[in-house]
Amino acid sequence: MKRFFIGAALLGSVLILFFVIWYGQREQARELLPPEEQIVTIHGETLPEQPNALLAIDPSSQTVLSHIYEGLYRFGADGEIEPGLVESMTRSEDGATYTFNLKASETVNGNAITAETFVNHFRMLADDDTNSPFSFLIEDVLNAKAISLGTKQPEELGAKAIDEQTFELTLERPMEGFEQILAMPAFLPQPMIGEWRELDANGPFQVESIDAVQVTLIKNETYYDAERVTLEKITILADEGLDSEPDGIHPIPYGTDEATIEALEGKLVDVPRSGVFYLKPNVDEYPFDDADFRRALALVLDREAVTGSLARSERTTERLLVTDQTEVEPSLDGDAVKLFEEVLGRLEEEEIEIELLSFVDEEARQIAQTIETELEQLPGLQVNVVELPLGDKVRKEVAGDYALSLSGWQPDYPAFSAYLTQFETNNYLNSSGYTDETFDRLMDEARSTEVLADRNETYRQAEKRLLEEAVVIPIYQAGRSYTVDSKYAVIGFPVIGPSYVLAFSKVYEK
Repeated sequence: MKRFFIGAALLGSVLILFFVIWYGQREQARELLPPEEQIVTIHGETLPEQPNALLAIDPSSQTVLSHIYEGLYRFGADGEIEPGLVESMTRSEDGATYTFNLKASETVNGNAITAETFVNHFRMLADDDTNSPFSFLIEDVLNAKAISLGTKQPEELGAKAIDEQTFELTLERPMEGFEQILAMPAFLPQPMIGEWRELDANGPFQVESIDAVQVTLIKNETYYDAERVTLEKITILADEGLDSEPDGIHPIPYGTDEATIEALEGKLVDVPRSGVFYLKPNVDEYPFDDADFRRALALVLDREAVTGSLARSERTTERLLVTDQTEVEPSLDGDAVKLFEEVLGRLEEEEIEIELLSFVDEEARQIAQTIETELEQLPGLQVNVVELPLGDKVRKEVAGDYALSLSGWQPDYPAFSAYLTQFETNNYLNSSGYTDETFDRLMDEARSTEVLADRNETYRQAEKRLLEEAVVIPIYQAGRSYTVDSKYAVIGFPVIGPSYVLAFSKVYEK
């Protein structure tokens, strides 16, 4: 019997080796198209709006900027964060100082990207005169928060050029894993800022042309890693081309019928994103100031009921930290109807009428209607859905002028804290009125924890606190679907940051 198992294991190893060799030979057998045909075309994209990396908040601008600049870190061919211009990184013994040794890099116009380039960029990011929406990203850097408040000068930031190729960052406290946020587009080095065609690129591509319907990027021959860049051109078109242009990369709009999708060439790729949509109660408003009332809503909601209203790449979730791969125990259990009856008795109410704030969008409309049906399974609860244009809805929500909102959050950086800080007592984004000493203590404890794994575990405890109190009721994780032409290879789809990474893509014969 032992000999049989050994033989089976050997056979399994041989089969695995066979498939590895076969797949490698198959890839080698594919012929690359000649340089003039090394072109990737993306259809149906919103065109970029903001060429300043310090101010660009729309995904299209961030994606284009990530292809024409390279910073300390970048999103790699697999969508994961990896070193960019960083040759090596070390931390001081006390864990508070990061030292980055940089690769040589220069722009299209021959300007060197040096440690001083990053010092200047980080100072501008922190400076309150810049008014960057991303200044909070470096609050952990020494003096950054005081600079953003205008009480210290940008020159006092804990960012220093040791020499031309050595950049040093000193943090307020020891913190493992800080370098992960440096891949975000806000940290891309821009020696000068102007219109799109004026940008002095140091990344794998540069802007050749841009107008109201199309952006064209071409290979940057001065890029330090240009030998690895096979593509000669990227064309981004506003026109969806679902009926007329079946090849290329197509983001699939919500509601696209299956027949149209099947007519497109290439494979269908479902990409999870870091965004999460949820019900957000205003805990200052009656009856949402009652935790058991909120819990009853959370318990009665069957998330699977909204599945039919979601885009194909979106997934229901009970987590706020949707990028967390660690499984956790459910935060709530119990009988929703019984709990709601107890609430009615305590509040001396026979029925309760609430308003659900949503926005004008077909997917949101379907989800809100489903939620209305689900919540009204609580006997004595009436839900009225109010739709507003997105801008009006956001203004009401930010002002705290709502009771219950179908809301969402797209984090700006790859850390669990990005989901949670909006619920801290003194956070300017806290529009739900939530204030809790235990939650605030957990957040402070996490921030002061050096080891990343321990820090993340504390953030999970903070999330659990929010879910137990039903301060947030998660519904689904955002996602996006694409059809990708079969001749395209090596395309990264990050969970956070740019929509896609084409720096090292290749185009083969079909």
